[in-house]
Amino acid sequence: MQPMRSTPTSDQPAADLHPVNPARIQATLTEFWTELAAAAVQIAAQDHLAAHARLTRLRTLVLVCMVGLNGVDLPENLDGIAGLLGPSQRAAIQKTLAAPKVAGSAWVGQAVALVVIYRWYAPQLVEKFDLAYPHQVEAQTLAALHDLLPNWPQTITSA
Repeated sequence: MQPMRSTPTSDQPAADLHPVNPARIQATLTEFWTELAAAAVQIAAQDHLAAHARLTRLRTLVLVCMVGLNGVDLPENLDGIAGLLGPSQRAAIQKTLAAPKVAGSAWVGQAVALVVIYRWYAPQLVEKFDLAYPHQVEAQTLAALHDLLPNWPQTITSA
């Protein structure tokens, strides 16, 4: 018989947490940009279901960065994920959940929001774990986004 594990609440993380894995963070930093490039193709093709799935994957990659900076590896079981994030972290990621309508502009808005969050965490992770920032992949992805999506912003800044 398997040992029982208590079910965490929305503010209580699961008990099976592991320290952050810097190699996973390094891979995540690059994977974010490759997934974003793939999302651009789906958004441009108006493949809304695929775009939604791809943005969900991007959100998970951002969560890896967020909890990684908190010193924890994102568990496979996301029960209690809110407990691994501070209030401002939860608020930021939750803003990327809703799409006002099923349209390319909504997916672009979500993607831009995820880029803003990623750009907040990525440099801190690079410094903390002595990682390499994927500048070339980022530049290639941004060029592809500008080519594929006419409403992709020329610059993305955060306040």
